[in-house]
Amino acid sequence: MGTKVEKKMVPVPPERKPFLTARQVGLVAAFGGLGFAWRALGLVIPLYPPYVLDIREVVNILGAVAGGPYVGIAIGILLALPSGVPFADLAYYPGSAILFALMAKAIWPLKKPRQWIIMILSVILIEYLWAMPSFAFMLQVFGMAPFWPEYLASAFGGTGYIYTAIMIVALALAIRMAPDFMKPTWSWRRGGEVYEEDKE
Repeated sequence: MGTKVEKKMVPVPPERKPFLTARQVGLVAAFGGLGFAWRALGLVIPLYPPYVLDIREVVNILGAVAGGPYVGIAIGILLALPSGVPFADLAYYPGSAILFALMAKAIWPLKKPRQWIIMILSVILIEYLWAMPSFAFMLQVFGMAPFWPEYLASAFGGTGYIYTAIMIVALALAIRMAPDFMKPTWSWRRGGEVYEEDKE
């Protein structure tokens, strides 16, 4: 009489989803790498010191909207590293990216022209209530410029107008010409694209 061998069922661990998808990693590499190289090569137009005009505002907002806050933070860090004032840009770019991502989730379900109106107002508010104040404040922290005079000079002396206009135009064109690419399908909870369980 043979002995009965019991087969034990080995539990299969659930498939682990990556925190960032391949698309998001590609966005960080492409946008962040482009902005890093552009600034490191000094391809800028000087504005009111220490501000310069380059493509970093554009890649920051596009990356945050299309890829989500974690992509935006990673891109923002890469944009800040080659800066002449990296400590200020480390507050400026990643912080702005989080707010741009929040804006993207809010405006995307809206119908036009409401979507465009809310988008324009949101970019203006983010730039004037967070981005430029945080940059000017960090300059003060490191003893490079007084806070409020620096903020007022940069925000209302022309620099703020230029930055804001460039971001609004770039984002509007990207949404218009590549809506599927710009659609914020990412998840706040996981960082990656929205999975079925995230939709529940």
